[in-house]
Amino acid sequence: MSPTTEDWVHALYETYAPDLYRAAKYRLQDPELAWDLTQEVFLTLLDKAGQVRAHPNPGGWLWITLRHKLNREFARQAHRARHEAGEVDLSWLAAPEEIRGASLDDLLPRQLSPRDRALLKLAYEDGLSYRELSALLGVPPATCGTWLYRARQRCRHYLTLPEGGFSHEKKT
Repeated sequence: MSPTTEDWVHALYETYAPDLYRAAKYRLQDPELAWDLTQEVFLTLLDKAGQVRAHPNPGGWLWITLRHKLNREFARQAHRARHEAGEVDLSWLAAPEEIRGASLDDLLPRQLSPRDRALLKLAYEDGLSYRELSALLGVPPATCGTWLYRARQRCRHYLTLPEGGFSHEKKT
């Protein structure tokens, strides 16, 4: 791997790994497994660095890769449960169906406001820049940056809460 590619992967890791880990931990409720899946995302990135480097939105690619890894993990857990239980009714194990085909919106904490969800989806799933967001929303790019920063902060906060937990903090 060339030094520039190594620096690029390192920068992506520093930027996205903490948030990918929080999202995986939130969905799995297992910190060790969440850490393993986060590392697998970046191992996949290393394998496909040439392709991903040409991708218009590498951050969005990482989130989608995490979604695929979560799908695979939930399917593996369902298969294991069926095997261990001798094919009992597993309708209570809804997570694999719930996440299959999920978008970034489905991975985000449900406590986020609709505006925060929309901003995060536009920035990470659609890959819009601050300028593109500002044109779409009719506000200055600096305002988009502030809104997106605050949306990421709230997302990060909610991802650290236990499943179903709510914060009593005032939203800004």
